Amino acid sequence: MRAALLLLCLLAAGCTAAPTPQPATPPAVKNAADLPPLGPCPASSWKPEAPPPTASAKVSMVLLAVGEWARYGRQVIVYSADRPPRIEQLGVKERDAPERIQDYWTSVDRPDRSGLDNVPWSAAFLSWDIASAGVPRDLFCPNSVHTIYVERMVERARKPGAAFIAHRPSERAPQVGDLICASRAGSGTTLDNLNRGAGHCDIVVEVKPGWVAAIGGNVGDSVNRSVFPLDDNGFLTPISGRPVFTVIENRLP
Repeated sequence: MRAALLLLCLLAAGCTAAPTPQPATPPAVKNAADLPPLGPCPASSWKPEAPPPTASAKVSMVLLAVGEWARYGRQVIVYSADRPPRIEQLGVKERDAPERIQDYWTSVDRPDRSGLDNVPWSAAFLSWDIASAGVPRDLFCPNSVHTIYVERMVERARKPGAAFIAHRPSERAPQVGDLICASRAGSGTTLDNLNRGAGHCDIVVEVKPGWVAAIGGNVGDSVNRSVFPLDDNGFLTPISGRPVFTVIENRLP
């Protein structure tokens, strides 16, 4: 009798077994066209702490990046197309110099942040560098998100006098002063979707046959010099762990 009641209960709609959970559908990658417009670059009261090192904004960007790299102990990571990245030299970590990282954050109007709060600060570092080199806000708009300032660069390139022109990695061999930008954390950001996802950019500081060196912040918790392989034509060799989506040409004098 008990078995019969159990069978009837299982057949009833209210007693059916719970369905097997299905894998969650990954969220669709948004396009910039589906996102609210960024609008004009907001005003800021922040001022660089010192004049640019040289009269050339491009050279100043490079010198400032190299100077901060030295300040943080000259950490180096070498990337390869067929091997895991290797650290050749360790530098000073963010937790040991949080005040300087707070300076970077202040350039994007977030003086409440430092190297102790575990918030990625690489875009703040790049913003500090470019703004400190004397680049005006109508040519570069500082932001705490890499892909947002890249989107603004793409928008600005539609007007005369643009300083930064985004290219696909297969269309631009990186040169000193350029930016190398990759998507991060599976964001899927590309020049085609500009979805404002997680990303990372470095400033190119040296180019040699077979490799390019670029400096960025918050890599290995430090200001880091990354060395990337180039092919025989000087273009970036694809790296699975570093999906570069653009090389940004620097046209500053």
